Amino acid sequence: RFRAEPADAPDRATPPELARQLTWYNRHLPVPCRLCREFRRRGTIWGICWFRPEAKEAIARAHYTAWLMEEGGEPVRRLMTEAPGELLWRDAMQVVTKPPKMMPRAFA
Repeated sequence: RFRAEPADAPDRATPPELARQLTWYNRHLPVPCRLCREFRRRGTIWGICWFRPEAKEAIARAHYTAWLMEEGGEPVRRLMTEAPGELLWRDAMQVVTKPPKMMPRAFA
């Protein structure tokens, strides 16, 4: 979730059009109830969020948001898969899955 403080006010440094897109996500994209699975011996396995194909407006906005970010100098990488991994949570617009071993790691 793209959360800025206060709830629907993006950071002052965020360009206005990008801020509008992030505000839309804050208002329309549910926060997953489950983002990880915890094990006593293996520790925590964090999930990765994917849009479901039916979430056409959210996907279109994600493409536009990615373009805005790239225009601002931020690198963006699009990932697609037909086998996202073990399901941890889902709703009408998105799923959270345990990433497959071959999935590229971000922020590692």
